[in-house]
Amino acid sequence: MLIIALGLGGGFWYYRHRSESGSKIDLPPAQNYQDFVEIDNSDNASTTTTTTVQINQPVIAVKTSVNLEIPFSSQAPTANWEQPFQDACEEAAVLMVDYYYQNKNLPDKQTVEKLLVDMVKWQEDNWGEHANLPVARLADFVLATFNYRPVVIDDLTVAKIKNYLNQGLPVIVPANGKKLANPNFRNGGPVYHMLVIKGYIDDKFITNDPGTRKGADFIYSQTNLMESIADWDTKEAAASGSKKALILYRD
Repeated sequence: MLIIALGLGGGFWYYRHRSESGSKIDLPPAQNYQDFVEIDNSDNASTTTTTTVQINQPVIAVKTSVNLEIPFSSQAPTANWEQPFQDACEEAAVLMVDYYYQNKNLPDKQTVEKLLVDMVKWQEDNWGEHANLPVARLADFVLATFNYRPVVIDDLTVAKIKNYLNQGLPVIVPANGKKLANPNFRNGGPVYHMLVIKGYIDDKFITNDPGTRKGADFIYSQTNLMESIADWDTKEAAASGSKKALILYRD
């Protein structure tokens, strides 16, 4: 009886977590950036700063689902999880969004690995270290090294995320990886993590999660992802900050 009970208990755990994240569902058709009607973002944040701002978002027609065609790479593209790749989720998230806007596939794994190394090296050369990046600090990095206008979004909500996705804008979010319901993570997940929200359907978010080689189109429930989203608090050295996101605009 004990064996049966353990089996049933294990089956319930698997079903509960599978249904919460990573479940296989029929995804909406993927759309590249050119598929979206150009929207006048002239009322959005000023181009002169990367500090946190409030966005006057245009009202976008309600949709039932969206799926952006964002190429995927893990933060360890050649399966080398030693440093700096163990902590390269921020760089991998930015790189995926960059290639989405260019409407290009990512290059081969060795080239992606070199690109990530170069991004890390820039931080070491200019900031003296490769550390966990709060959203605002990642915005500084993007402004210095990419041709985008990075905008930090405060007080993140499901509605805000969907509104950006409806405009064809990927949403980069920080998270407490220990809270993310992802069975592919090692050791219960990273203390701090960053991933790209690329779509939604029903009560689920579609993501490219660089923290695992199985992270392409990874599904999180909206509840679990929103509970996990938290910025890096440098004073506490923990993912205990507020719910923020980073949007990259092509100006």
